Amino acid sequence: MSRLERLKPFLKVLRIAYLVGLAVLIGWIVRSEWSDVVQLVVGARPGLIAASLAASFGLILVGAWFWVVSLRTQGYRAPPLQVLNKATHATSRSLLARYVPGSVWFAVGRVGLLRAAGLPIGPLSATAVLEMATSLTVVLICGLGVLSLSGGIPGGATWMIVLALALIAATSPAIGGRVVAWWAARKGVVFSLTWRGYLQLVGINLVFWGWSALTFLLYLRSFPVADPYRTTLVVGGFLLTWGIGFLAPFAPQGIGVFEVGMATVLRAEEVVGMAVVLGGYRLVLLARDLIATSVAEFIATRTTLRGSARKEWQQALGPVGGTDPDP
Repeated sequence: MSRLERLKPFLKVLRIAYLVGLAVLIGWIVRSEWSDVVQLVVGARPGLIAASLAASFGLILVGAWFWVVSLRTQGYRAPPLQVLNKATHATSRSLLARYVPGSVWFAVGRVGLLRAAGLPIGPLSATAVLEMATSLTVVLICGLGVLSLSGGIPGGATWMIVLALALIAATSPAIGGRVVAWWAARKGVVFSLTWRGYLQLVGINLVFWGWSALTFLLYLRSFPVADPYRTTLVVGGFLLTWGIGFLAPFAPQGIGVFEVGMATVLRAEEVVGMAVVLGGYRLVLLARDLIATSVAEFIATRTTLRGSARKEWQQALGPVGGTDPDP
């Protein structure tokens, strides 16, 4: 039994304990701190919340495009628009898997759906690994970089540069690419990553996280209490703390870690109340996920029913005159 397998029961218990503790904490906040939370959301601007929700749908398309480009770097040469359609559909149907404890189910869901759609498992598995590695690298580096512009980096910029270089090296074709290739070879899968392909994937992640920061900025600006915060502080803090949330295996989607971390970065006077307000952004994303998943499942069901009806119709027609139809 590997070390990772031995840790799985411990991580499961840790996640459950964390979620139970978080539920208790939320209950305490509702009971004792709710009046402070209400004061923070007074004068909210619903139009900006609606704009944040509308903009968040674009993230699905950008995320799907990452899979299109990554699959091409792995040698899968189907028409890009066809792959984009399948990837967008699979992403939309898998969104709710992000709320399952563990950080891999969203990727696993897309791999399973795209494999069922006829895409090869090797490039799909490689793409899932590349997405997690490059996404984490980009969000942390961008968070540190933007936050440094606002003077919000504790300890100066030296350690930030060292960390950025370490992350870039770890995910680059020269180091991270070779490690993944070695691992893939043991599984009988061919993996390759060129610098050109790597930079393309990093570029898509820059767009993705820039767009994510925009949706969060729209949400936070809907509350007058956030008006004094500089944009660089909000954007940099969001990217850094959201990325740090990925590193907490006990917290699904970094819930709790992001909220408290971001409230600390903002140096909010009411940390608990601000954390609750920040947590409202998750409700925006949840609304997006429910809408996108419902639409995608409706389309999938309709497509399946149409296919079944067409097959039944063809079987009902049968061969004319008891002879086989012309080839």
